[in-house]
Amino acid sequence: MVQIILFIAALILYVAVYPISGYYHTRVIRKSNNTGFTDKSSWYRQSMFWSWIPTLIIISVLLIDGHSPESLGLDYIDPGKNGMKGWIVIVSLISYIAYICYLAYNIIAIRFDKKKRREYEETIPDELRFALPVSKKEKGEWKMLAISAGITEEIQYRGYLFFAMQLLFPNISIWIVLAVSSAVFGIGHIYQRKEAYKPLLAGIYFGFLYIVLGSVIPVIIIHIMQDLIVTNLIEEPQKNDFI
Repeated sequence: MVQIILFIAALILYVAVYPISGYYHTRVIRKSNNTGFTDKSSWYRQSMFWSWIPTLIIISVLLIDGHSPESLGLDYIDPGKNGMKGWIVIVSLISYIAYICYLAYNIIAIRFDKKKRREYEETIPDELRFALPVSKKEKGEWKMLAISAGITEEIQYRGYLFFAMQLLFPNISIWIVLAVSSAVFGIGHIYQRKEAYKPLLAGIYFGFLYIVLGSVIPVIIIHIMQDLIVTNLIEEPQKNDFI
């Protein structure tokens, strides 16, 4: 019964509370940007706080109910855990390593190459630009948010949803679990408007990696790196820019 209540509460949080809250806060930030006030630090801190609260509740309930952290994928990598074929594991590992290298390259290039940074900045869609850090203070908070989101979102959307659905529906296909968790992840980011398809695709890839690798930890790492890319994407305006 406890697990059923927790699962229902989590679904309500993911498909209702998170999207509505995200829409409200992004609307406030958009209005703030229009008035010239662009400090997003408090928004980043609130996002961290409200992502850790449900994560800690989920972990606590599972531990009290007799489940281990491994139930949430907080375990060592085990490619054979879900019985995936060898070639699928190899291809997945290659794609994971390649993506890690790609993310690392972009983080470094955007940080130190002004030309590359400007090229990337020009491609930022309006649906995302307003939320990105600009000032030094915001960029510091964003780094913390990226780490926080990588940990909490993967534990919630991958670790917990995979665990809960397989626990409550023992005969459910792992691919249905992947589809549902990815859709829920996309819904949680629907405030990004037409850019919400990107979290949906990311959810599919992250979920697939979780299935293949048998651990949420490598997925947390790649999620954090993906979010860190935009840290230095927008340069802070200098005082003489307004003269």
